[in-house]
Amino acid sequence: MEALERLVAFREIEDLVTRYCHAFDDQDWEALAELWTEDAAFVAVGVAFEGRETLLDFLMTCLPAGYGGRHFCARTLIDLADDGRSATTKTDVLWLPENFDVTIMARYHDEVVQEDGRWLFRRRVEIPVEYRPGPPPMSDTATEVSSSTMRT
Repeated sequence: MEALERLVAFREIEDLVTRYCHAFDDQDWEALAELWTEDAAFVAVGVAFEGRETLLDFLMTCLPAGYGGRHFCARTLIDLADDGRSATTKTDVLWLPENFDVTIMARYHDEVVQEDGRWLFRRRVEIPVEYRPGPPPMSDTATEVSSSTMRT
């Protein structure tokens, strides 16, 4: 696979991750459905929703109609297969609902494939960061250096 083809694949995969966020946040279920293979799976906290219809039924009921929020994602790390037709990705994500309190902090582990010239999710595993109340257990030096930028 040539360098330009790899760059195009990377960009298309990054766009797929972004399209998921926008479709979910906008509750555009039709657009969201178009991002998955027929046999796709979404796994959250060890519970697997197998098949596109099943995972969409789950995703569409995560929030009541009209309640929104926004996904904020770090740059996606992509490991493209040698044949250029599949890849694995890792994306750190925060989800901020309308109350502006970060509700989900996680990493998406995705398996994506190219079908009919389009990149699609085959499997998404959401690995949450467990909530811990209270301030982070930082060293005194780290607290001193960072305290002016931290919410207390």
